[in-house]
Amino acid sequence: MSDQSKENSISHANTPAKDTADEQAKVAISTSGEPETPIKTRYYLLMIYAALFGAGAALLTAGYITLYNWGVTFFQQPSNSFKIGGISFWPLILLTIAGVLIGLAIKFFGQHAGLGVAQGQYAKTGRIIPRYVPSILLEAFIALWSGAAVGPEGPLVFLSGGGGTFIADRLRIEKDDVPLLVYSAIAGAFGGFFGSPVVGAIGAYEYMFIKELDFYRHVIPGLVAAAFGYGVYFALLHTTYLGIYSFPSYASPRVVDLGFALLVGVIAGVIGVLFKVIFGVMHLVFAPLNKRPVVRAIVGGVVIGLIGSFLPLTLYSGQNQLLQIIHNPAAYSVGLLLLMVLVKALLTSTSFATGFDGGPVFPLLFIGGTLGLAISQVLTFIPQGVGVLAGMAGVACAGFPIPLTVTLLLGLLGGQTDLLPAIAIGAVTGFLVSKALTPLLPKQKSAQSTGSDEAKVSGASAATGTGETSTT
Repeated sequence: MSDQSKENSISHANTPAKDTADEQAKVAISTSGEPETPIKTRYYLLMIYAALFGAGAALLTAGYITLYNWGVTFFQQPSNSFKIGGISFWPLILLTIAGVLIGLAIKFFGQHAGLGVAQGQYAKTGRIIPRYVPSILLEAFIALWSGAAVGPEGPLVFLSGGGGTFIADRLRIEKDDVPLLVYSAIAGAFGGFFGSPVVGAIGAYEYMFIKELDFYRHVIPGLVAAAFGYGVYFALLHTTYLGIYSFPSYASPRVVDLGFALLVGVIAGVIGVLFKVIFGVMHLVFAPLNKRPVVRAIVGGVVIGLIGSFLPLTLYSGQNQLLQIIHNPAAYSVGLLLLMVLVKALLTSTSFATGFDGGPVFPLLFIGGTLGLAISQVLTFIPQGVGVLAGMAGVACAGFPIPLTVTLLLGLLGGQTDLLPAIAIGAVTGFLVSKALTPLLPKQKSAQSTGSDEAKVSGASAATGTGETSTT
């Protein structure tokens, strides 16, 4: 038999198997070109639940933010008193008292918050433990009102996620659907808080480190929950965090600015990794006091308050303080800006290490914005808008890996849509620099020993400060 005949014989012999495989590979296509995916009636019911959970979480968020703003405003009032040599030591007094209160709260109720704790609970069980929420909120409000260098978004995850878990348990939701509704509650809280359904859905997905994205099971319910969350939140407070930043003016997009954003992103990524180092060092420094939470919190309050009395812009979460710097850049030298970058990293790390728990995102945005302004003052050919926004995105994504959220958030919060490409470059660059450099850091065991075993994160490292579970 010739070679050609053999080939024909083999070809004919394989034809039925090939045809069968082709038939199996065919997928039903709708008129729009989308693969047809059957949706069960139960899925529509989950959409209703997602909307309700998002709206309920936004209701809790409105109350939480109202109390947060009231407390910050109230306790900042005496700041012009207690002056010595023109320096007000009210932060020292306030944070020392707060240290006593937080230490006592931790002693009697335990410390159940911290970076990565909520994410660890959700990754393991698809839930946020509800019974810890009251003590977490008590300790969080003391920290936030006193001026500790932490943000409000961390406790908000426990409030919305814990509330969502509590309601899901009472409604006897099927076990497989509880993680979806807990995620929906967090998305609803973020949708209202940040003033955008898109940021709410994506922010909850990234913030909780959900590794596998299911379009129908996460994106669609998340958008529904965040949209209802935004509607309820705005109806109650008539305001959102949208537009809270007012960045330096930016004339028009230029290709060269993408290169500048890359440069700023690299520098910001290195600073973000430095923040992780400082975070780990401060946890090691205070580790001997972990079994004495009152002493630890008092020492932390004194350190934060004393340093903050001399540099008050480094206290609190940082969004209002950053605006003061951006609106009057000539008043701050490069040296002072870089000093505030270092001090903010130190105070935020000290806050977390001594029990003043909160969120990391807004302090990281302050560090990045201040750094970006300093870079643009040294490298004057870089527009301030590019320097500030790429710096914020780079540091934030190096310290806490949420590049999609940060890109959307900064583009929307400041209304600088022309700078979205620069923000995206800064965010991704900072993220990649952190991923490249963090494995080179010395590994340390977590220094957090006062929290409940149920609340701790398996594999999270206090030495890196990200709260992110280990990934390859």
